[in-house]
Amino acid sequence: MNAKTSGQSELWNTGLRQALLVSTSLVCLVGVGFLRTDAFGAQNKNVPKLTQQVAITENDRILHVLNRLGFGPRPEDVLRIKRMGINSYIESQLYPDKIDDSKVDQALQSFVELQMSDTEIQSKYKDFITMDQSAARLRRQLRKATAEKEGSASPPGTAAAGQVNAQLDRKAVAAMMVDDPDLRMKVQSTRMDLAKMATPIGLLHEQFLAAKLIRAVDSQRQLQEVLVDFWNNHFNIDIRKAPCGVLKVIDDRDVIRPHIFGKFRDLLEASAKSPAMLVYLDNFQSVADQTNPNPVRRARLRPAAAIQRKKVGLNENYAREIMELHTLGVDGGYTQQDVREVARCLTGWSIGSPDGKQTRINRYSEAGQFHFYPGVHDSGEKKVLGQVIPAGGGMEDGEKVLDILANHPATMRHISFQLCQRLVSDEPPASLLNKCVKTWKESDGNLREVVRTIVTSPEFFSSTAMRKKIKSPFEFAVSSVRALDGTLDPSALVSTKQLAQKANKLVRPPQGGGYLDMDTNSFLGQIATMGQPLFQYQAPTGFPEDSRKWVSSGALISRLNFSLALTSGRLRDVVIPNLSESAQMGSDSGSTLDKLASRILHGQISPSTRSTLLREAAQSDMSSKARDSSSATMSALLLGSPEFQRR
Repeated sequence: MNAKTSGQSELWNTGLRQALLVSTSLVCLVGVGFLRTDAFGAQNKNVPKLTQQVAITENDRILHVLNRLGFGPRPEDVLRIKRMGINSYIESQLYPDKIDDSKVDQALQSFVELQMSDTEIQSKYKDFITMDQSAARLRRQLRKATAEKEGSASPPGTAAAGQVNAQLDRKAVAAMMVDDPDLRMKVQSTRMDLAKMATPIGLLHEQFLAAKLIRAVDSQRQLQEVLVDFWNNHFNIDIRKAPCGVLKVIDDRDVIRPHIFGKFRDLLEASAKSPAMLVYLDNFQSVADQTNPNPVRRARLRPAAAIQRKKVGLNENYAREIMELHTLGVDGGYTQQDVREVARCLTGWSIGSPDGKQTRINRYSEAGQFHFYPGVHDSGEKKVLGQVIPAGGGMEDGEKVLDILANHPATMRHISFQLCQRLVSDEPPASLLNKCVKTWKESDGNLREVVRTIVTSPEFFSSTAMRKKIKSPFEFAVSSVRALDGTLDPSALVSTKQLAQKANKLVRPPQGGGYLDMDTNSFLGQIATMGQPLFQYQAPTGFPEDSRKWVSSGALISRLNFSLALTSGRLRDVVIPNLSESAQMGSDSGSTLDKLASRILHGQISPSTRSTLLREAAQSDMSSKARDSSSATMSALLLGSPEFQRR
C-alpha cells in the first residue's frame, strides 16, 4: 500500500499535516500490520511477523475477554477484572440484569421519544406520513400553478422538469405568496404542521442511534451489547426502507434485546412476527396465489388501489432468507421447492393497524403491528424439508415451519458457526462447533448456554484466537473512546436541528443507495464514513462477521482520520479527558510513548511500532507547550496501530 500517495490529500486535510508528515513510516507500518492476518499470509509471505509467540499471561486472557465479550478495555478494566477473577466476570456478563447499569440508565432518561410505546410510535408515524402526503400534494399544486404562470412547464417526470423545479420553485412560489395572502397562510401553516408532526419521528431516529452508541461505550453490560449488535446484524433490517426507520426501534427493543439469552426458537418467532422484518423482506404483502374467491373480503384485506398499483401474490423473499441466513445456512440442504413451501406457510403473516386494517403498500406504508389474515393464507397441504404440513391450517402453518427450522441440525451448526465467528475466530475450529451443537441439543437451543460454552472453552482462550480478528468500524470507534477513557455527550448526540428533513429521509432515503447520518463531525457520522453506517446494510446478509472483509487500504486511511479527529477534540459529541494529564506524561518522548502505550495498548505494542514512534517523536517538539498536541497525535497513531486494530 502506498499510503503517502493514495491517501495524502485526505489525511493532510485533517489539520494535523505536520504530525502526519513526520509519521509517514508509521502509516506504512500500520498498513502492513493491518493488512497482514493469518488468512492473508499466503499473499504476504515477505511481511515480517509483528510479534513472536509467547506464553499467554493472565493479562492476555483478561484483554482477550474484554475485547471479545465487550468493546475493548477502559484503562482501569484490567486491574478491576484481575481482582474480580476472569471466571466471575464472564459469569456476571452472562446475567446482565444483575449488573448495575445506572450510568447508562440515567443518560437515556432524557430520550423521551425513545420511551414511547409501540402504539404511540405507530400513531406518531401515521400522523407524520399523513401530513407529509398533504404537503407533497400542496407542492405539486404549487409547481403546476407556477409552471402555468411562467409558461415554461416541462412534461412531468422529465429531467428538464426536475431541473426547472429545483431552480425556480422556491423563487416562483415566494412570488406567488406575496400576491396571495391566503396561499401564503396555507403554505406557512402546512410547513408548521409538518414540522410539528415530524419532530417526534426525527427525534426518535436520533435517540435510537444515540442509545446504541451510549450503551456500547458506557454500559457495564458489555456482553449484552455485543450480542445485541450481533443479533441485530444477523436479523438485518435496512432502516432506509420505509417504514423500517421507525419499526426497527420496536424490533430492537421487543425482538432482539429480550431474547438474546433465551431460546433461539423464541427469538426466531419474534423476528418472524416483527413488523420491521415483515416489511423489509416483503412478507407483509405475500398472499396465496389462489386466495379466497370472495372479492369483497379480499378487498377489505388488501385495498383495490394497491392491487392495481402492484401485483400481489406469493412472495418468496422472506422464506428464502429465513432458511439461507436466519437458520439453516446456504448449505443447509433445502431446495427451491422448500422455499416455495415455506412461503406458502407464511402467507397471511402481515401487519395492520390495531383494528386489523391492512396497511398500504408504498412509501407511505404505516408502521403497523403483526396481524394474521386468514383470508389470504394458502391453506393447502405443504411439505417442508420432508415434513408434511396438513391442509386446513392457518397461522399454525408458519409456526410449524419455525419449529422445523429452529430444531434442524443445520441450524444448530450454522448459528453456532456465526456466534463463534463473532466471538472467537473468522474460521472457528470444528471442535468448538461440535461442543456448541451438543450444548444446543442438551439445552433446547438456550442461547445463554451456547454462548457460555463458547466463551469458557479452551478454543476461546487459545493463542490462535487472541488478537486475530480485525475490528469492524463500529468496534474500532467504540473501543477507541473506551481506550481513552472517554464518554459520549447525550445532548450533543441528539441534534434538534433539521428534524423535519431527518424524518423525511426515513420516507425518502437518499438517491442511489446513499446513507443517512454522514456528518463527519459526529461520532455516528465517523462510523458511517469508515464503512459501517448503522442499520443501513441493504442486503439481508448484514455486515460481514468475517473480519477479513474489513481489510483495505482505504479502511486504514479512514481509521487514521477518525483517530486524529477523536484525539484532537473535533467530534462534538465525544468527551475525552486531557491525554497528557490522564496518562501523567513524562518529560521525554520515550516515557510519554510508554505511558500512552501502556494506557491504550496495555503493553501490547510490538518493537517495530514502538521504535518507529520513538524515532519520529525524537524529532518532535516535546516541550510543555506542545505536549498536549503531541500526546493527542501520538495517541491517534497508537489507535491506528496494528496492535489496536486487532481484537
